[in-house]
Amino acid sequence: MRLQRSLIILSFCLLGLIALPAGRLAEPGEASIVTLKKNGGWCWYQDPRAIINGNLLVFGSVAASDRNGSKPGDVEVTSWDLGSGRMESFKLHPEFQADDHDVPAFLLLPGGRILASYMTHGNDRLMRWRISDAPLDISAWSEELTSDIGAPLSYSNLFMLADENNRIYNFHRGIGWNPNFMVSDDLGESFHYGGRLLNWPRPEKGAIGYSGLDGGRPYVKYASDGASEIHFVTTEDHPRAFDNSIHHGFIREGGVYNSSGDLAGKLAGSPEGGVFIRDLTVVFQGGPDNVAWTIDLDIDQHGNPFTVFSVQRDGAKWRETPGRGGLDHRYWYARWDGVSWQAREIAYAGTRLYAREDDYTGLAALHPGNPDVVYISTNSDPSTGEPLISSYDGERHREIFRGETGDGGRTWKWLAVTKDSPADNIRPIIPNGVGNREVVIWLRGEYRSYTDYDLDVVGFSGFPPGKKGK
Repeated sequence: MRLQRSLIILSFCLLGLIALPAGRLAEPGEASIVTLKKNGGWCWYQDPRAIINGNLLVFGSVAASDRNGSKPGDVEVTSWDLGSGRMESFKLHPEFQADDHDVPAFLLLPGGRILASYMTHGNDRLMRWRISDAPLDISAWSEELTSDIGAPLSYSNLFMLADENNRIYNFHRGIGWNPNFMVSDDLGESFHYGGRLLNWPRPEKGAIGYSGLDGGRPYVKYASDGASEIHFVTTEDHPRAFDNSIHHGFIREGGVYNSSGDLAGKLAGSPEGGVFIRDLTVVFQGGPDNVAWTIDLDIDQHGNPFTVFSVQRDGAKWRETPGRGGLDHRYWYARWDGVSWQAREIAYAGTRLYAREDDYTGLAALHPGNPDVVYISTNSDPSTGEPLISSYDGERHREIFRGETGDGGRTWKWLAVTKDSPADNIRPIIPNGVGNREVVIWLRGEYRSYTDYDLDVVGFSGFPPGKKGK
C-alpha cells in the first residue's frame, strides 16, 4: 500500500495535462504539470498576481497557518524559470496573517526590478511594499516600506501609465470600504493617497436589490494598456448583500468614462468624491436569481475590454438563510465591440466552494493575448452541468477546462485540462506575457475557507491539450 501511494504521488509530475494520481490523462499535450509552491493560496481581487519577464514567471501566495493556528501565514513570492525549470521563493513578510486576501500584486518597473505590494484583509491601515534589488531576481528585496492611509485597507492592484510619466497607481479597498487609490511618481520609492475611485454608500434597508445582509463595498477588477488607460469592471456590492449587476468604466487623463467614452466624473483627489456606479455602463443586469460577481478583465489588441464573471442562479429563496444556496453557478463572458457589450452565458460553474460564502466558485482566467480563450474551474461538465465525479475517489472535484470560441463568444468548445483528480483544482491565472505558448497556474488541494486551506500552486508552460505545435 505504501508503494502504491508513492507511485500516486509521483504521477503528479508525469507528462501531460494532467495525469493525476490515478494515472488518467485529460488529453495529451506538450506540457508537464509542475508543483511550483507547497502551501500557498490566493484571492482574486489583487492584480497582477503573476507576471512574466522573458523566461521568468513571478507569482505571489499566502501560506496557510499551521493546524493549531499559532503561526500566521507567510506572504511569499516565487519565481519559475520557464527555460531551466529552476524555482526560488522569498518571504516578503513572514508570519503575516493566515488569510489568502493578503496575496501581493506585482509590477515590473523600468529596468526589470519588481515592485510588490500587499495589505492585510482590512486589519490595519498600512499599504506595504518592497522592491527587488536586481532585475530578474527575487532573492533580495528592499526593506518593507509602509504608508498609513487612515483607514483599513485590502487588495493591492498595481498599474503604471507610461503617458503619465510612469505614474504608478495602487487601487485598493479603503476609505468608506470603497475603491480608492494610492499613487507614486518616483517608481515606487514612495506612495501617497491619490483619492477615491467609486462612491457606493451602503444601501438602506428596503432598497431594491439590497438584502440587508452585510454589504457596503463594490468588488472591482482592473486591467491596463500600460500607456494611457486603466479599465475596470465592478459590482455594486458583495453578492450576499445585493442583487449585483456588472458595470464597466475606464480611466484616462484624470477622467472616469463609461464604455462609450462619455465622462462619468473626475478622479477624485479626496476621500469625499468618487464616481457613482450608476453612471457607468451596464455589462450585465443582475436580479434576485441572477446575482453576479466579477472574476477577470483584460483588454484586446484594439483596446476593447473583455471580461468573465460568475452568476448565482438559485440564491433568492435562500436569502434569509445564507449557507444553503450557491448550488447553481454559471460563467458568463462579455466583450465590448466598440458600440455595446455582448454578454453570454458560456459554462456551468458548478456549486459554491464552501458554505457561508455561497458565491465563491472555482473561478476563471482570461488569456491576456487571446480573447478567444478562457480557462475555468468547475465541478460540473461545462456544457451539460452534470456533476464531475472523479474515478480516483468517487468524489465530486473541481477540474480545469480550457474553452475556445471562434465566433466572438457565442459558442465555446471545452477541453479538459485535468481529469479524475484526487482534489480540487481552483483559481487559475494566466499571466501577462505568455506569448504563443500558454502558461497557466492554479491551486490544487482542499479549500475550506479563505483562512483555512491546504493548497499547492501548480502549473504548466507549453501547448494546451489539442494544440500541439500550433
